[in-house]
Amino acid sequence: MRALVVVLMVLGFVVGGIPLLGVLIDVMTSSDREIVYQGGYAPLTGVQMSRDYESSLNLYFDSRSNASRNWFLLASFPFLGAAVGALTAAVLRRRGWRLTRV
Repeated sequence: MRALVVVLMVLGFVVGGIPLLGVLIDVMTSSDREIVYQGGYAPLTGVQMSRDYESSLNLYFDSRSNASRNWFLLASFPFLGAAVGALTAAVLRRRGWRLTRV
């Protein structure tokens, strides 16, 4: 039983790590160059924005503040995959599955 649990735990850990790896590759390969606006600017005091635009701005800034929570969730995927693999191995073992060498 131990071999089946180990194999499925490792498989679950690797499969769970795929989203984390994809995000890390995206972060490493994206350009972080800042774009500097060279045109004129005058503050828009007293100008009202639509409720839709205000809502989208609030969602954008809220999502940036929750970045650490999202990283924690992504970092937990490999361990969740390993736990699902171990649970699957336990269920398969109770059903009579065995991992044998040929």
